Amino acid sequence: MASSSSPPPPPPPPPLDKHDVFISFSGKDTRFSFTSFLYEELRSKAIQAYMDVREFETGDEISPALMNAIKSSKVSVVIFSKNYASSTWCLNELVQILECKERNGQIVLPVFYQIDAFIVRDQSDSYGVAFEKHEERLKDDIEKVNQWRKALEDATYLHGLNSKEFRGGPQLIQKIVDDIWSQLHKYQTSNHLYKGLFGIEERIKQIESLLSIDSPDARIIGICGMGGIGKTTLASIIFQKHYSLFEGRCFLKNVREASAGHRLDELRTKLLTELFKDGAILSLDTPSVLPHFIANRFRRKKVLIVLDDVDSSTELDTLIEGYGEVAPGSRIIVTTRNAQLLKNVTNQICVVDVLNVVDSLDLFQLHAFKNIFPPTDSTALSQRMAYHAHGNPNALKVLGNFLHPIRIEEWESAVKMLEMNLGKENIQSSISNLTNMEKEMFLDIACFFAYPYYNKFKRDEIESTLDDKYYFSTKTGISFLNDKSLINIDASSQVISMHNLLQQMAFAIVCEEHKEPGNRSRLWIAKDISRVLETDSGTETIKSISLHLCDLEGDLNVSPAAFSKMSNLQYFQITTHERAKFRLLPHNACALQFHPTNKLRYFGWEFYPHESFPSGLSLENLVQLNLTDSQIVEFWNEDQQAPALENLKFLELHGSKKLTQIPNLSRAINIERICLARCASLVRVPSYFKDLHKLQFLDLTDCSNLVNVEGIPSGENLKYLHLGGTAIEAVPSSIGCLSGLLVLNLHDCSKLESLPTSICKLKSLQELNLSGCLGLEKFPEILEPMENLMHISLRGTLIKELPQSSIENLKAYLDLDLSHCENIEFLLSDLYRSRNIDKLVKLKVSSCENLKSIPQFPPSLTTLDASDCKSLETVSSWRTPLIQEKRSFPCMCCSYRFDNCQKLDQNTRNNVILHGASLEILSLARSTHKLESKCGHGLSVAFCYPGGDIPNYFISRESGTTINIDLRPNWCDSKFLGFAFCFVLDLVEVGCEKLFDHTRITECQFRFMNDDGSVVYPCKVPVKLHLQCSKLNSDHVLILYDHDLSRKKLQETFGANWSSISTIVTKASFDFRLSLHYVDGSKSMLPVYRGGDVWSNYVGCNRCCKIIKKCGIWLIYDQEDGGQLMNIDQKPKEEETKRFAEHSQVSGGSTLEDVCLGDDKVNANSAAVAAEEEETQCVAQLSQVGGESTSTNEVVRFADEKVNTNNEVEEEETRRLAQLSIVSGASTSHEVVCIEDEKVKEDESYPNKSAQEEPSFTDWLPFLY
Repeated sequence: MASSSSPPPPPPPPPLDKHDVFISFSGKDTRFSFTSFLYEELRSKAIQAYMDVREFETGDEISPALMNAIKSSKVSVVIFSKNYASSTWCLNELVQILECKERNGQIVLPVFYQIDAFIVRDQSDSYGVAFEKHEERLKDDIEKVNQWRKALEDATYLHGLNSKEFRGGPQLIQKIVDDIWSQLHKYQTSNHLYKGLFGIEERIKQIESLLSIDSPDARIIGICGMGGIGKTTLASIIFQKHYSLFEGRCFLKNVREASAGHRLDELRTKLLTELFKDGAILSLDTPSVLPHFIANRFRRKKVLIVLDDVDSSTELDTLIEGYGEVAPGSRIIVTTRNAQLLKNVTNQICVVDVLNVVDSLDLFQLHAFKNIFPPTDSTALSQRMAYHAHGNPNALKVLGNFLHPIRIEEWESAVKMLEMNLGKENIQSSISNLTNMEKEMFLDIACFFAYPYYNKFKRDEIESTLDDKYYFSTKTGISFLNDKSLINIDASSQVISMHNLLQQMAFAIVCEEHKEPGNRSRLWIAKDISRVLETDSGTETIKSISLHLCDLEGDLNVSPAAFSKMSNLQYFQITTHERAKFRLLPHNACALQFHPTNKLRYFGWEFYPHESFPSGLSLENLVQLNLTDSQIVEFWNEDQQAPALENLKFLELHGSKKLTQIPNLSRAINIERICLARCASLVRVPSYFKDLHKLQFLDLTDCSNLVNVEGIPSGENLKYLHLGGTAIEAVPSSIGCLSGLLVLNLHDCSKLESLPTSICKLKSLQELNLSGCLGLEKFPEILEPMENLMHISLRGTLIKELPQSSIENLKAYLDLDLSHCENIEFLLSDLYRSRNIDKLVKLKVSSCENLKSIPQFPPSLTTLDASDCKSLETVSSWRTPLIQEKRSFPCMCCSYRFDNCQKLDQNTRNNVILHGASLEILSLARSTHKLESKCGHGLSVAFCYPGGDIPNYFISRESGTTINIDLRPNWCDSKFLGFAFCFVLDLVEVGCEKLFDHTRITECQFRFMNDDGSVVYPCKVPVKLHLQCSKLNSDHVLILYDHDLSRKKLQETFGANWSSISTIVTKASFDFRLSLHYVDGSKSMLPVYRGGDVWSNYVGCNRCCKIIKKCGIWLIYDQEDGGQLMNIDQKPKEEETKRFAEHSQVSGGSTLEDVCLGDDKVNANSAAVAAEEEETQCVAQLSQVGGESTSTNEVVRFADEKVNTNNEVEEEETRRLAQLSIVSGASTSHEVVCIEDEKVKEDESYPNKSAQEEPSFTDWLPFLY
């Protein structure tokens, strides 16, 4: 395969471990008996064992080969026998083995072969005789003899095996082999299992959370997804990771294939054989009824069963019917494409979605380039190639392997040959089992509703449009297709999409209907549509047409009679934009002749170019009418009777600026959504709107001439009312009748002077937007309690007063936007005098140029945005909620922004904000640690303020984006809560370029390591905050904490490896990555190809290091033993330093001290000045979490450098640091690693989609052309 340019190949991978097991034994006792048999049994199980073949020892010291063999082994088996202690080689081996155990966590298995453990421990009998000889011979080196004695004693306290407890040698050997196999399985790293796989970690974590291995109950777990998505791979990894925890295990693959070949009985036989290793049991098994004897065996044996690719309940029943009463702790995993099958047997289901764009590209390149570094000019082409597989792992492998031997220059033509066959076998089997009606629905969605990347349809829209078309419920049919993984329904937006491979298969099915497009059921290809409409070759076969005018090669001259024969046309859509190069002709819409009996249910024409509606169009079946940004003036003659529109549910006319009158919809009694936004010529809402009782959504935003809204419907169904940007002067008092209204948007109604008092009748109202209403000078009177109103925006208003009665009638937690308000000081004064201040959760006061001071925050406040407050000087201290209070905010994101507040005084920057940050982070870290996992999920904290220094309680790096630290012994004790990050950012230069809109610190890659780096545990943690490049006018400090950085989340992430991390890890490395987002929406990022460290050395970091000037890490610890504020004089400080030294770093660390925050004043040896007493009182207040004095005061630790209390400046620094709730547990050994380059793209350079979210065509657009 040729390429234009290639960098040097990456360095070779590290060598594999040479041995799995080292056997230490006495050759005189067991070389030709027990040890030989054990060695051969290990080899038969493909376990690489080292056994010294030399029969005679030379000298006292073991050979270098033996030394290396011990060090390179994962497990050591020490066979203690009668003459083991006689061999100095054996004793030296034992010493080395135990050193490896302590240093590297090597697994040691003692075997007491025909000897008691107490003889080895006490060195009696033959061991005593041997040591008498050793002491006599090594009189000058008695320390070595004592070292041997201690090693023997220590070994006997390890968990081992005694040959006297087994019936014979073979049984003991089998037990040893089983134990070694189990230990080696635990030693197996995730990197080994995940080799060549991408996007796998999060999916495995999701399945493991469903498995809940430690739970004593028996469970069935389902893994569901389309063909080729990786279900079998995931099940295989789970099986490999956990099978050793079960007494019996069996993996049955290709169940669907076996069923098709009538071989299910063979699989049932295999299941019983592998679980029980007993051939006799098969003679008792019967197909339909599980014998009592076998059922009892299942109840007694903890098993792991995987049934792969199950397609029907019959297959499931045949294999595991009657096995439901398995032993406690058993797990049955079923993979299938049919989610409904799983719903009948379990609610523990993992739905596997496509790979995100980054992982797709990595997987494609791995197979397209194998072990060769991708050429620098191949990235864009690789992206286009990977798009064809649309995140399907199997298709990506097929595509990559297919293109590997082909020159890059020939890829474009080669992929066209392969495109229709990608994943064809997997997909055909899914579609072939559909009934005719299910297949029709599948094709409708593929060729119309899920086809246009520029228009997304929600589930309710599709269900309404397809309703009555099929003989079964459309809702049921869509659920069925979703259960079969043939469509995707976004959980939040409910938008329906389809995988590219499934869609390509649907296209192929339609194209095979007839060689002439006019005789096919569905048209979506611009060339085919042009041919049909220009030649009048359409027939009654055509059911849907979907055309984007940008796909045309020239103007489309439509024959007037082009639609006249399409009696079965049901879905019609034309999409374009106002600058489209080509048009659809004729110019006169009335010239278009539609069949009078057409069954049209969807009619859409964006930028409709005509002033009148097509006259021949039948509307009685119409469900959706979409004429956005049209030139239409009127629809039908208002003098005529309104057309029958009983089926119409959705009307989209936004942007139709010439529309002077809303069409007569009096007979549209079932309409649910009307959007008339930006219809600038409308002046009133028709009176008949009051009779549209099913209307739920009405949008009249920016209808700038609209003055009369008396016709707004009343009742409980209207939920969303948007009147922003209109010319209304008052809101009708009848608005109080809208008991079901959730959102009332009145933004930028500049003529609006007041709101009716009946607004308090809106008991369901959740959001009220009055931003930009310059005529409002007073917040409306709220005379009755409103339990649900939680979002209020007064942004940019001239309101001077917040009535106390109104505030106190707001009973929900409140999100209040007061940004750009001139009278902010009065508003805050009213707000903070209210008894309801503790209901304030979010407050936005950004760009309030008159704001000079912010009062003390209530403990409920989780978000404060004071960005661009140019006059802001002081911020009062705030109280942090108790953990119990945090229970009210299970998914709370705390954010405190002081961007560009350059006048903040030093006390606010260095004391108040830093103290608040430490308290907030410590409080949330405790919450995550103590609350249930579902409550802790989503907790995060972010602080941003002008400055250039990392706070002292962070381990900081003065430059670069990587920090390497040494971890103290027992660093991960019960008090450890997690990590927090800090950055000093410089976005001034980037902002001046005006190329980038915002930047994101996308993730932190950190690694835990042992002393020599031979054991590494990597992890990626997302960082969830972005900053506008053009907004920051100086260096800013950014402090971050997130649930993903908590101890609980790290334990979930590392799983079984966490115990090793807690014990053998001594170092940690933190590596931060940055992304820049262009103003036009595209992204410039920094990649790590294949997710590995090997290629990261090829990427520079100049731009990143200019933006991230400094970074820091805080290891958060919890201290609850209380104490009084220590005396600030030299002697107590020395005592505290000495006491804390026991917990601090062994080397390289800063001077660490304990500071106890209490309610008592400082008992200083010298006379305290008034300023010190005031400061002490402040500290005492700040240590009361949530405003209540705590009986056990919090102990915090912080780093200080060369504190000299005799110096006045240092005394001030000491008092400042005493207020910080901080803990540090690591030394400051740093190293810069360059990982980024300005012009190379990383994962965020591709569409920002998670592994669980399918990338749409629009996500790929920047990389396809």
